[in-house]
Amino acid sequence: MAVEVFIPKMSDHMEVGVILNWLVKNGDHVERGQPILELETDKAAVELEAPDSGIVKGIRAGVVPGAEVPVGETIAFIVSRVEEVVPTLSPLGGIQAIAEAPVAEIQLAGQNPASEPAAGNGGPGRAAPAVRRIARELGVDLTLLKGTGPGGRVIEADVHAFVEAQKAAPKAETPAPAVSAAPAVSVSPVARRMAEEFGVDLARVKPGSADGRITKEDIQAHVESAHSAQPAPTAGSEAEWLDLNRTQLLTGQRMVESVHTAPQFALTVSIDMTRALELRDAVLARIEAETGARLSVTGILVKAVADTLKHYPRVNASFVDGRIKLHKQIHIGVAVGTEEGLVVPVIRDANTKSMAEIALELKALQDKASRMRFGPNDLTGGTFTISNLGMFGIEYFQAIINPPETAILAVGQIVKTPVGMPDDTITLRPIMKMTLSIDHRSLDGMLGAKFISLVKERLEQPYLML
Repeated sequence: MAVEVFIPKMSDHMEVGVILNWLVKNGDHVERGQPILELETDKAAVELEAPDSGIVKGIRAGVVPGAEVPVGETIAFIVSRVEEVVPTLSPLGGIQAIAEAPVAEIQLAGQNPASEPAAGNGGPGRAAPAVRRIARELGVDLTLLKGTGPGGRVIEADVHAFVEAQKAAPKAETPAPAVSAAPAVSVSPVARRMAEEFGVDLARVKPGSADGRITKEDIQAHVESAHSAQPAPTAGSEAEWLDLNRTQLLTGQRMVESVHTAPQFALTVSIDMTRALELRDAVLARIEAETGARLSVTGILVKAVADTLKHYPRVNASFVDGRIKLHKQIHIGVAVGTEEGLVVPVIRDANTKSMAEIALELKALQDKASRMRFGPNDLTGGTFTISNLGMFGIEYFQAIINPPETAILAVGQIVKTPVGMPDDTITLRPIMKMTLSIDHRSLDGMLGAKFISLVKERLEQPYLML
């Protein structure tokens, strides 16, 4: 029986995946778990693995590098025998023939017809969503374009070439249209806040809904289109423009949404890391010999937090549609900064793993982050997040909650600090500040204080975790 290969939801906010590169072709034999496709999600590039062993067959037309494929779409099959028949998949985007428009209707005034792009090959069905957004922003009718992409699909370069052709063509003088007052625009509160944050003129945003209401999705599409259409800087310009990549753009948008929709407050404690560092020194050599990975302070933090979350399920939760979802499994995300942007790979079932296992998994995830190449489950399913900036000399900071999670723990640098001892002497101790940001819709201050106090106890008395 044929097994479908489809685009899975590889992060909590993923809606589409961008094809980067096929690693196999029709007729190739693959093993279950073998990478068969490189795919860009809203967070990073990931490798899509074969769901079963067998022969690749029926790769869908249009699923080529650069194509955007919605989550859940079937893109190929894996069969046990090469003669096995598989369903014929419609070309990506539901490509349909469009009646060719007369040349006279689309010819620009004074333009040579021989240089005019042929009509009839464009249209929403023959362009990726990102290209359609760019066309909408630039006011280009895709039905007037002849696509130069695979299968005649309209690509971004076709849109920009058409715009340049319009600019170059002489324009007939026409009377100036009468100026009329712009109609009132209906905007959702979240969309209005996002527009203010990103400096978007709402009058230039085209609503995507039938009722004409501008939503956050419309703002996101407008921002993406504006970045894609940003002209290259001219020689001698005083400023340099940098385009945000997909990861940076969507991360920023989610953080804006988090700040504006979740009532967040923070609790900070100072932790004496003397015994935790002694424990690390005691087991460091053994763990490195067994796994090849060095146990870091972050590894100890993951263990301490995972053990504490077992006692406070309200912290290991998500706020979804006005309700609190308590997760039975503890999947801890660890924020990692890369040149491509912030990613949060996830250590799954962290409460069931030893410090050695956590150290090994952290090393593997950091290696993947350095290459921005992740597996299908590396970036999804997190129930709590840790962000440690201590290695960069940051002593204290407050992190923004990663929605829909309930809380995030921000960890600073370990600093030798004068501390008053029980015998009234003063000594230097390795002190680390830790700040818990909480979504007040899910947690109150008392519960948050109890949670962070127990994490502090675990770190100051680490033998409790053994």
